[in-house]
Amino acid sequence: MPLILTLKPHQCKADNSRIQPSEATREYEKLIKIEITKMPDGVTGMKSTIYIDAPPAMVWKVLTDYNNLKLYIPKMVESDLVEDKGSLKVIALIGEFRVLLFKKTIRVTINMHETYPSKIDYEQISGDFEIYKGSWSLQKYSTKGTILTYVSEIKPSFVAPDFIFQGMLKKDMVAGLSALKVEAERLQAIEFGNDAGLKK
Repeated sequence: MPLILTLKPHQCKADNSRIQPSEATREYEKLIKIEITKMPDGVTGMKSTIYIDAPPAMVWKVLTDYNNLKLYIPKMVESDLVEDKGSLKVIALIGEFRVLLFKKTIRVTINMHETYPSKIDYEQISGDFEIYKGSWSLQKYSTKGTILTYVSEIKPSFVAPDFIFQGMLKKDMVAGLSALKVEAERLQAIEFGNDAGLKK
């Protein structure tokens, strides 16, 4: 049976200033729906959705700014675009995670298959997971918003009880999606402000 963690919707306003990840997590976690499913052979499946008050093009811009993800994604130490082959990008990520009292550094190199502006499929080329693959999907919502959906299949190479690993995934997913939302809405607010100024 899937473990479904649903957090009730709550309206909040975009701000031009950067919000600290901890503040963003507290403010935006109520907008996020997360489903975690135990799959065969030790694989954990996850599906997460969040509403972002910015159009898909702006959300895409943030998602694919691979060199700068480390600036606002919590626990991400390094993020680098290693190779650009048009719609195929290769990126290298380093993150730090806590499992019980231990801090673990995770390194992965990932193929990102981009289908602008609606979907990014990804899979690990090398790194610290046995299985790490999934997709980002962007769907236009109303006239100015985006529903961002993240789907993944993950099997770690390290040993951790399911409830600990799933709890870590849920916590980090909330923080990561919150940070993406804050950044996209921040940039959209700046762009909207600039456009409004030009029209005066």
